[in-house]
Amino acid sequence: MNQIVHRNQIDSSKILSGEPSLIYKLINIECYTSPGFSANSKCYLKAINWNKAVAQMDVDVTRPLKNISLRFHVSKKDYSNKYQPFLINVVVNICDVFAKRNFIPYGKIFLKLARQFSNFNHSCPYKGHLFARDLFVDTSILPNLLPLGIYKVNITIMEGYMNKPTDYVGGVMVSLQAMTPFKKRGS
Repeated sequence: MNQIVHRNQIDSSKILSGEPSLIYKLINIECYTSPGFSANSKCYLKAINWNKAVAQMDVDVTRPLKNISLRFHVSKKDYSNKYQPFLINVVVNICDVFAKRNFIPYGKIFLKLARQFSNFNHSCPYKGHLFARDLFVDTSILPNLLPLGIYKVNITIMEGYMNKPTDYVGGVMVSLQAMTPFKKRGS
């Protein structure tokens, strides 16, 4: 008989055995581009199993990007099925993160993901074909501190950091679910 396990009732033996008590499953991804900076964007998810989906992303950068900043905005779906802002709304200069001049936590999370899954893992400037393959969010990269639920992460990519106005380059909108992993029957 399957039982519903609440977050505060997770069995400590499962934690000690190495089984994750919380996973982040990607459920949707959308890419947006600006015609002056990028072209041929393609984003899609590939389902691996009930607990995991991986993202595949491609884009051609047509103009060199020399001072890239990312705006991370996180929203959580509430009881009325609407997304409400959730704690994180920050702008990070990615060139500084890759040059190790900035150690903001959200920049470090992006750095770990970029180094592991993509070819944009070097210092600025960027031009040409950029891609990410088999990207997923692991609890080793993002700690399991988020409450269970569905989140939308809106990443806006801009050229320029403190220069106002910044130029819009593109964006990625990722929906993910923080959930307890599905188990096979009998295990």
